[in-house]
This record gives sequence, C-alpha cells and structure tokens, in this order.
Amino acid sequence: MDSVSSMSRENKKRQLKRQIVPPRPPKPEEDGQEAVRRAHRRTVRKRLLIFLVLAILAGAAGVIFWQYDRYHSFSSYQVSWEQSLVNESQEGGIATGEGSFCRYVDFAEGVLKYTNDGASYIDSRGKTVWVQSYEMNAPIVCVNGEYAVIGDRQGTGIYICSTDGCQGQTESLLPILQVSVSAHGVAAALQEDANASYIYFYKKDGSSLDLYIKSVLSGDGYPVDLSLSPGGTQVITSYMYLDQGILQNRIVFYNFGLGKDDARRVVGGFQPQDLGGAMAGRVRFLDDSHAVIFTDRGLQFFSTRVETSPESVSQIFFEENMRSIAWSGEYAGVITDNAQGEAPYRLRIYTSDGTPVVDEAFQFQYTGFDIDGDLILLYNEDSCCVYNMAGTEKFNGTFDFPVSKVSAGRFPGTLLVMGPQVIKEIKLQ
Repeated sequence: MDSVSSMSRENKKRQLKRQIVPPRPPKPEEDGQEAVRRAHRRTVRKRLLIFLVLAILAGAAGVIFWQYDRYHSFSSYQVSWEQSLVNESQEGGIATGEGSFCRYVDFAEGVLKYTNDGASYIDSRGKTVWVQSYEMNAPIVCVNGEYAVIGDRQGTGIYICSTDGCQGQTESLLPILQVSVSAHGVAAALQEDANASYIYFYKKDGSSLDLYIKSVLSGDGYPVDLSLSPGGTQVITSYMYLDQGILQNRIVFYNFGLGKDDARRVVGGFQPQDLGGAMAGRVRFLDDSHAVIFTDRGLQFFSTRVETSPESVSQIFFEENMRSIAWSGEYAGVITDNAQGEAPYRLRIYTSDGTPVVDEAFQFQYTGFDIDGDLILLYNEDSCCVYNMAGTEKFNGTFDFPVSKVSAGRFPGTLLVMGPQVIKEIKLQ
C-alpha cells in the first residue's frame, strides 16, 4: 500500500512539473529557416497568382484583338501624314518630261515609283530614299524582297536596284521582253531575235553571268513569261508552241544550283495534258518552294521542295471569265465574273499550296487589285475597298485626290494611298 501511494505521488509530481516547466523551445536557427520557407512559399503563390491573372488577361485581350482585327469594319479615316511628290520644276501639276505615265509597285517597306524618266524608292513614312534617272520608252519592273529590276520593254536598258539605290546597270544585246529578279539581286532578262529567244542572267552589279537559256522558236516555242525564285537558283518559264497547227503550252523548270552537267539544267517539264489544255500567260515563284501559274482557265500550284523534281500540287479551274490576278509571297488571287447573285465580281484567294482562303462576291468597280500582307486591296481613281483574309470588308471609302495605288501602312489599321502628285498615310476609323 505504501508503495502504491509512493508511485501515485511521483506521478503527480511529474504531471505538476510538466505543467510548470514549459517544453524546450526550438533552436533560433530552426525557427528562422522555417519562417524563410513560409515566406518563400507565400511569395511563390503570390507570383503564380499574378502570372495566372496576367495570362488570363493577355489571353482575353488577344482574343478580343483577334476578333476586332478579323471582323471589325471601318467607315472613315484620318490623314496621319502626307508628302507632296511635286517638284518645284513641275508646271501645272505634271513633272517636266514625265508626261502622264506614273506607276507604283510595292517594294521592301515602301513603294517604288517609276516613270519614263526615272524611278524613286519611297519608304513607309513618305520619305524619298533615292532617285534613279534614266530614259525608257516602256519601263517594266519586277520586285523580289529588297531588290528590283527595271527594264525597257523592246529596248535594251536594265537597272538593278536595292533599298540602298542602284546597284548596277547594263545594256542587253537584244530587245527585252520581260525581266525578273531574285531576292539576292540576280536578274534575268528575256530577249529575242528573229529566230530564237534567250534568257540572260546578270549579277546585281550589272555584269553578265556565264549562263543563258536559248529556245528556238521553230522547236522549243516562244517564251511568254519567266520568274526567278527568291534564292535565284530556280527559274520557271511558260512556252507557247504550235503542234500540228494547234497552239499549245508547256511549263519548264530550271535549276542552276545543283551542279548538273546539262547546260540547260532542266529539272521539270509539264505538257499540255498536265495543264488541262490551259494556256499560262503569267508564272511566278511565291517563295523558294512554291510557284503558281495563271492560265486562261484558272490557277495551278507547284511545289519545288524536291529541287530535282517539281510537282503539281493543286489545279483550279473556273467556269467564269477571269478578269484580274494578284500575288504575294504567301498568296495568289484572282477576280472572276460572278455567276450567281447581284454582285458582278467574285474574289478568290489561295495560299501558296492552293488551299482556298477567301471566296467573296463584291460589286466595287475596281481598276487595281493587289495583295499586301494579309490585306486584299481593290482601288480605282478615287476610292478603294479593302478586305482581309477572313473575307471581311475592312474599309470602303473615297478620296479627294487622284489615286494610283493603295498599299498596307506601317501599322494595323493604316493604309498608304498614292497618287501622281501626293502620297498619304491614313488611319482607318
């Protein structure tokens, strides 16, 4: 009994001691490390929350902007800036010696203006970067990236220019029919004499390359158009020839970058049966791997991904009459008559492999048709109509000065509007 009472007293003492004496506190360093870990976790959670909120807001803003850019239409505009192109020597609004011929073509970040007396590069701010004078009866221009070639149709003058100015000038041996240029400045000129036609090649400084393509009219046929790839190693040509008194067409691909022994470097040919009996009056490389031909019946797209074996990837025929064509580095387009509905015209745009993008009927009375970036531009002497690649009519309006061309501006929602005497940037509203 005494032993039991003794144990009870001892237990009570231990309990009382535990109540009076607090447990040993953790070491200061352990408490500090735990506090740091808790603070770090709070910071990480806060940053993740902020990131999630910002990501959601950015995604929502992106969707809103995409919807706005894709489907919103503008009804008016404000002039951001304008630049007069009339020199002090001009009289009555017409430059001395220029006559009435004045045209523009999209070039690099601006436009190339050319007349019978010279050409000038005007950047996207309206600043004239350079001016090149010449005398030509019928100037023709081809642009590829930051290079342009200007030739005198039925003449002999050739000028090769970049965004820095004229890089080279030469005189052809024979009258010029067509010109083309690569994105690196290599130029080609289609020339002819009484018995044959020739495609001669030139370096960007105007010196001749030791390359040429000869076609005898009585055998190979008559070349009607050519195009150099951006890389400058590939050439596509369209030949017309007579077969038992019937006019036929063939498409020929050349490649000068493969080191072949054949001097003509033919890597592909497409005969009338491959073209559906169509006649190709215009051929163009859209990029180094895709080419398109515009025929009297439609469009045909080719792939040159395999350089030794170009292939036809899409053939599109129209029942309606074709009125106009346009192309860029990514798209090819055509305007046909519209067989259904009240609108007289139909706009059709395709990607570089022939995938349809836009198919819209319209009634705007246009004289010019261009593709610039993701904009489709229709214009006449005093107005323009703009579509995007969703088929949305972005703008339809008139101007108070003569219009020669309309292009995409520096920023979304802006346009460059050019006339013989003035260039303006407008902001759509």
